[in-house]
Amino acid sequence: MNANARRRQVGTWLAKLRQAKGMTFQQAADALECSDSRIRHWEAGRSAPKKDDLARLLDLYDAPDDVRDLLQQTRSDVSKQGWWDSYRLPEWFGPYVSFETTATEARNFEVALVPGLLQTKEYAYEIHRAGRYVTDPRDIHKRVDARLERQRRLTEEPRLQFRAVIAEEALHRQVGGHEVMRAQIEHLIELSHLPNVILQVLPLTAGAHASPAGGFAVLSFESPHHPDVGFSDTPLGGHVIDDADDVAALRYLFDELRALSLSAPDTVTLLHRISAQQEH
Repeated sequence: MNANARRRQVGTWLAKLRQAKGMTFQQAADALECSDSRIRHWEAGRSAPKKDDLARLLDLYDAPDDVRDLLQQTRSDVSKQGWWDSYRLPEWFGPYVSFETTATEARNFEVALVPGLLQTKEYAYEIHRAGRYVTDPRDIHKRVDARLERQRRLTEEPRLQFRAVIAEEALHRQVGGHEVMRAQIEHLIELSHLPNVILQVLPLTAGAHASPAGGFAVLSFESPHHPDVGFSDTPLGGHVIDDADDVAALRYLFDELRALSLSAPDTVTLLHRISAQQEH
């Protein structure tokens, strides 16, 4: 997790703890004998509280022991780099990767592309090569390498529980040509057999659906005190979503899309049929 993501994680937790305690910014500030703007800055992730200030806040909010340990460790790690920092990822994507690294479950819907965690190297390269913001071949290769590194969560312990819904149109899009797409479809079939991967296709016959404009993801974590985190992708970049109501809306939307989708076995049958079509 990079410094920005760590500060933001600490801030998000502090806001939730304060709200759960029913305290205002001013009440928290009075207890710490500081300005309410300082509390706001901490919660917005613009700066990190000092060790002693964090301890006083956690006492004030009656934070559970596991949350206390998490926040104290995260605060001490603010200056440390995550494995992804050397891969030149977009600044808006680093925070999501940092959360994904510690998540236990991910739910991902994609309308135009195969989800990143399920992409082959060749498919990922073509996607990045077609992007608007990366023109240096060295950066393209580094971002592809980062994507492949992320995919290790699917096969290395502790494995990420991954639920994906892919709109069928993404599987017919000729990214890189027939050979690249055929290999990508076969890769999806192979991954669908992993015990921690549930793959469903939203068929063209489903008609209009609730998320035609773009993909999104929801991450869940082991600790019951660690709230789910969402992510929304747009042509101008993506952003992490930590508002509880917005994340709940994404969870509901994912369940709606999943209900409209083919079952996992029927999805594999469709994938075999699409793969055969790529041979012609």
